[in-house]
Amino acid sequence: MGNKNLKLTKLALALGLTVGLTGCFSDNDNDVTITPPDPGGEQTVVVPPTAVELADGGFVVTVTDSLGAPLPDGTSVEVVFNSSVDGLQTASGTAIAVTDTANDPYNTNTNGSFSYTVDGIAADTTKTFSFTVQSADFLSNTAEVSIGSGETLTEVVRLTARNFTSTDIPVVAETKALAELNADVAVEYSPTGGLDLGDATEITLPVNVGTEQAEKAVGGAEVILPNGTEFVQANGEPLQSAPSLTVAYFANEATAVEGGADSAATDQTSSLDAFPGGLNLAVADGGESVEGNFTTGGFVAIELVNEQGEKVKSFGEGKSIKVAMKVDKTTRTPCPTIQQDGESVADAANRGFTEAGVCKDSALVNEPTLVQVGQIFPVWSYEESNGQWTFESFGVVADDGNADSTTYNVEVEVDHLSYWNLDFFAQRGCNVSSFNIVDSDGEPSSRFTSVQLLTNSYRFDAQPWNRAALNRATFRNPPSFDVEVRVLENNVNVLDGVQGDTGPAVDNTASVYSGALCGLNGLTLQLTPTENVEVVTKPVSTFAVCSNNDDVDQGADPVLSPTTVQLYRGEVLANNLQDSYYGSEFNIDVESGVEYTFRFFNTFTNTWETQVATGNTDALSLNMLTQCDTQTVTGVTGGN
Repeated sequence: MGNKNLKLTKLALALGLTVGLTGCFSDNDNDVTITPPDPGGEQTVVVPPTAVELADGGFVVTVTDSLGAPLPDGTSVEVVFNSSVDGLQTASGTAIAVTDTANDPYNTNTNGSFSYTVDGIAADTTKTFSFTVQSADFLSNTAEVSIGSGETLTEVVRLTARNFTSTDIPVVAETKALAELNADVAVEYSPTGGLDLGDATEITLPVNVGTEQAEKAVGGAEVILPNGTEFVQANGEPLQSAPSLTVAYFANEATAVEGGADSAATDQTSSLDAFPGGLNLAVADGGESVEGNFTTGGFVAIELVNEQGEKVKSFGEGKSIKVAMKVDKTTRTPCPTIQQDGESVADAANRGFTEAGVCKDSALVNEPTLVQVGQIFPVWSYEESNGQWTFESFGVVADDGNADSTTYNVEVEVDHLSYWNLDFFAQRGCNVSSFNIVDSDGEPSSRFTSVQLLTNSYRFDAQPWNRAALNRATFRNPPSFDVEVRVLENNVNVLDGVQGDTGPAVDNTASVYSGALCGLNGLTLQLTPTENVEVVTKPVSTFAVCSNNDDVDQGADPVLSPTTVQLYRGEVLANNLQDSYYGSEFNIDVESGVEYTFRFFNTFTNTWETQVATGNTDALSLNMLTQCDTQTVTGVTGGN
């Protein structure tokens, strides 16, 4: 990634103070001679800043909205780690050692980005951290990062607002008070009696993808609350007042892929990118943790929260609510299992799935097939507070009775509140798939490319900022089903072919690899030639600089000090993020004449700062200003 080589000079950490002696300050490492103060009088000098100690690795959590844009100014965001925090540090090297990281103020800010360093990473190993990102006006999301020694990654986490519609992405969310759900139903609630709808049997909140998304996705969901529903918190206590209901639906974009994968591949406003929890994960099966991949029929997030912040978890002994989801008819399944006439749902599911909802190898197909009426569709819940997935039950695909409909129906009974997903879970195809990426001349690539895996109801983008190197891609949970592989540069596929006998052949023409991702393990992907693009190397250094140098008689020289640097092409937006670096001196390949934004974390003030620079060979200094200590002296000699 161009960020692995760090070269620090020895730092001047102290001033040699000798009363009544003349002479000069001399920095022997930097050959800088500083005029001494007049030995006959007192002067104030700045003590040089102390550099932050370099850690083994680092990562950044960058939070955006569903479209990849920054959250509104002033939005408070919190990162809560769900895993061990062994080795986790602030950017300045202070250990984050508390069990409940929600109580660490470093993990809450209003700028939407969090810089961490990691220490204690043994050679050829990684440390993995899982975490939940939450904000008051947004649905929570979880993610994880795995850091090896010398690596720098950025994990972009997208949050969906509780009220959200867009013509750019097939995600829709709505929040309403219960009294607003049905205008002709009087809604009452008490902690002891639960939901009282009078003569009405139920109230409903439906959300549907807009018609303007018809070429990309169709679908929706509705949540149905029966009369008498109780609202119970996780601690078993009833809510003290009536909650508002939030329902958010994330479409699976099956229509877009079925209609032409090329256009879907380059779309950076994908609902699959915003799916809470992602599609590559581990689930429990028979007491064991099984790693693999979801292909989804749609995702619905449901929250019931009152004004006091009390959140519903369950609905009373023996009580449930209904969640009805519309499934795109072009959705495909990697483990097709149809309920036969006279066969129970349990018996049908047993032919294709384990009791924990995992696709059986005997039912798995490499080329997923279209879902149809009678198909068994597993239902999963997702706990947004810790990122845990749980298999719930088996649903059955049903016709909605409309001959012109583009969707099927799947309805489930829900006895506790969570995020709900219709998913086929297939175990990974192999332990790891790792391949090299070279440029058209056969040299290791330094181009800012993303490696994209795409098929119907599944998508994963390995971006340059969350890979360990630009010339290599490694996937820990390769899908067992076939995928299309593209290498995208500025949203254009630049994959030429695969060296060797595995197609497509290298022929200076952009192409797509289609097949098993495991089949690429150990191979080399070659990129198409660039056209009229001059790539130059720009030296970048990060310094600790005393902000009070001008306020004293004798200032201090800048000191090289490591920090995290993010490179953006143009302005600071998630879709423009090129790569991440950690250290104090980098050589970064950039395109000549293109404007970039360098975003760096000031480890002394815990703030993000930016500096705009044009792609050229001029050295760039990124200065972290800090208030330095001062001393009053009557004479100075010597130095470092």
